Amino acid sequence: MDIRFGKEGNTLIVYLDGEIDHHTSMMIRERIDSRFLMEPVKNILLDFSKVTFMDSAGIGLILGRKSKAASVGGDLKIRNPRPEIRKILKLSKIDSMIV
Repeated sequence: MDIRFGKEGNTLIVYLDGEIDHHTSMMIRERIDSRFLMEPVKNILLDFSKVTFMDSAGIGLILGRKSKAASVGGDLKIRNPRPEIRKILKLSKIDSMIV
C-alpha cells in the first residue's frame, strides 16, 4: 500500500494505492491519523481511484476516520472508487460517502 497526502483548504486528501485489508489497515490508519493531527484540517477525502481490493477492515478504517473527522466538526468523503469497491461500500450502506 502506497499512501500520499495533499491538502485543499480544510480538507486532508489521502491518495491510496493498493489493497486495504487486515494486513494493511493498521498502517493506513496510523498514517492518516498522524497526518490529520499535524494538519489544521477538519475534513478527510479518501481518493480510492487506485484501491484494488478492500475487505471488512477497510470498512472499519473508513468509519473510524469518519468519526475522527466528526470529532472536530468535519466529515469524511470517498472519491473515485472502482466499481468493485463501490459495490462493497453500497452493501455496507456507506455509499452515501462517495462524492
